[in-house]
Amino acid sequence: MSVPPENLLEFLRQCGVALCLAGESANRIPDELVALADAYGVDDVEFLVVPTGVFVRSRGGGGVVVDFANADGPPLRLDQIDQLYKLFEQVKAAPIPPAEGIVKVRDILDAPPRHGNLVPVLGHGVLTVGIGLLFVRDGRALVSLALLGLLVGVLRLVAERVQVLSLALPVAAAMLVTFLAYRYSPELGADPASLLIPPLATFLPGAALTLGAQEMVTRSIISGASRLVSSVYVLLLLTFGIYAGMQLAGPVQDVPVPEQLGQWAPWVGVLVFGVGIYLNSAAPSRSLPWLIVTLFLAYGAQFLVGSWTGGVFAAFVGGLLIVPLANAVQRLGGPPAQVVFLPSFWLLVPGALSLVGVSGLTGLVELSATGRSNLITAFLTVVAVSLGVLVGSSLLSNVTASSRLYTSRSA
Repeated sequence: MSVPPENLLEFLRQCGVALCLAGESANRIPDELVALADAYGVDDVEFLVVPTGVFVRSRGGGGVVVDFANADGPPLRLDQIDQLYKLFEQVKAAPIPPAEGIVKVRDILDAPPRHGNLVPVLGHGVLTVGIGLLFVRDGRALVSLALLGLLVGVLRLVAERVQVLSLALPVAAAMLVTFLAYRYSPELGADPASLLIPPLATFLPGAALTLGAQEMVTRSIISGASRLVSSVYVLLLLTFGIYAGMQLAGPVQDVPVPEQLGQWAPWVGVLVFGVGIYLNSAAPSRSLPWLIVTLFLAYGAQFLVGSWTGGVFAAFVGGLLIVPLANAVQRLGGPPAQVVFLPSFWLLVPGALSLVGVSGLTGLVELSATGRSNLITAFLTVVAVSLGVLVGSSLLSNVTASSRLYTSRSA
C-alpha cells in the first residue's frame, strides 16, 4: 500500500472541483482523478462526486484520510478547460510536485478572459444570430436578434460585477428581451415569438439537462437529480421573465408574414454560431477550425437522420456521434475533447425545446396544447441525447480498451 505524497489529496481535490466547473459528468470525473493518482503511484484512492463538491479518500501510513472540496464557482470558459486538460496530460506523462500542481490549477481557475470584456459581448450577439439562422430563419429578424444578443451580453457583463443582478439575471434578461420583442415588434419587423429563444440561448440548461439525464442512467442519482432540478428551476425563471415581459408589453400587435430564408440558412448559421461561441466563450487560439468542423459534422448527421426519421432519433444520433467526434479531434492534434464537446450540445437543442414547451404554459389558452406537446418532445429529446452520449462513450471506451489490449499483446 503506497503512501500518498504530501499535498496530493489537496491537488486531487482541486482537480475534481475544476472538472466539475468544466462541465464533466459525475461518472467521468472519478476516472480522470484515478488516472492522475496512478501517475503518482497511488492506487488505493477513491472519489465521490456530489453536486456541492468532491470527496477524496485514501489509505496512508497513518490510516484512512478523507478530504472534501466545495465545488462552487462560475463555469469554466473554453480556454480554461483547454489549459486544465493540458495540465492533466502533462501530469500523467511526467508528474509534477503536487504543490506546484495546486498553484497551476488555481491559476487556471482565476485566469481572466483572454479577449477582455467587450469581445464576449460581441460574441454573444454573433452566436444569437447564428441560432436565429438555425431555427428562426426569418431574414428581417436577424438585425433585431443581433441587437437583443448584444443587450443580453451587456447584462451578463454587468451581472459579473453586481451581485444582486447576477442572482436574478435569467429573469431580468428574459423580461427585457420579451418586453422589447413584443412592444416594438412592428418596428423590429419580425414575429416577436421568434425573437425570444436565440438571445436567451446561453441561459438554457441544455448541457445540464442532458448530463443530468445521463447521470441518472449511470446511477449517479444525487448529481443527476440535482442537475435536473436546477435546470428545471432555471427554465421556470426564464418562463416567469417571459410571462412578465409579455404583461408589461401589452397586447401583441400585428406583424407582417416573415420572410423565410433559403435552405442555406442553417448551414451558414452553424458557421456563424461557431464564430460566436469562439468569441463569447474565449475558446483557445487555433481551435476555431476544429470547433467549426465538429459542429458541421454533428449538425450534418442530425440533419440527414432527421430528414429520414424524426427529430428525437436524430437527437440520439447526434449525441452518439459527439463523443467520438470530440475525441477524434483531440487525437488529431486539436484541442481537448471537452472544448468541442460542450458547444455541440447547443445544436441538439434540448434546452431550447424545453423553454418553448414551458413558455407555452404561461396562460395563453391557444398555446396550451402546443405547450404540452413541446414539453413531451423536449423530454424525449433530452433522453435521446443522453442515451446517445452514453452509448457513444461506452463504444469509445470499448474500442480504446480493445486497442490497448491488442497493443499489449503485440508487444
